[in-house]
Amino acid sequence: MKIKLEKSTEILSEIFEKNIIAKSKSWIEYVFDSMLEFKSNYEIEHCSKDEETDELLAEYGTYNWNPEEKPEFEFTLTRQIQLDGEEEYYQIKLKLTFDPKNFGEIEDMNFWAMDFDNLAEWKAEIEKTDGYLKAKETELLNHEISLDAT
Repeated sequence: MKIKLEKSTEILSEIFEKNIIAKSKSWIEYVFDSMLEFKSNYEIEHCSKDEETDELLAEYGTYNWNPEEKPEFEFTLTRQIQLDGEEEYYQIKLKLTFDPKNFGEIEDMNFWAMDFDNLAEWKAEIEKTDGYLKAKETELLNHEISLDAT
């Protein structure tokens, strides 16, 4: 189904809420289910057909974006797209935040889906990482869905 970029976060939120209600999994599993469903079922209108213009990125780490607040461990799945004729990219993000004390010395990581043969391999590789495994068993502080331009 084709959708407008402006509707992307609303649709991703609906998918995420549906997955949370319908199943009993960890938050991180909900995030993957939701983002993969969003990517496979929804095409962004006017998204460029060039290679690497509709990609998925998974990243995690302990960050402190606001020095007045405590750092948090973030696990983010991002769908990055580029619209026809535009130079900048748009990022539709689904971010989970956790208390960093549970993540010790886990290194920051990022995984572009384009670096794997398919989405199943990409997901399987991430599911083996310390950050994913720890997030799977850790209580969630917050989740956020956003649309940003790069």
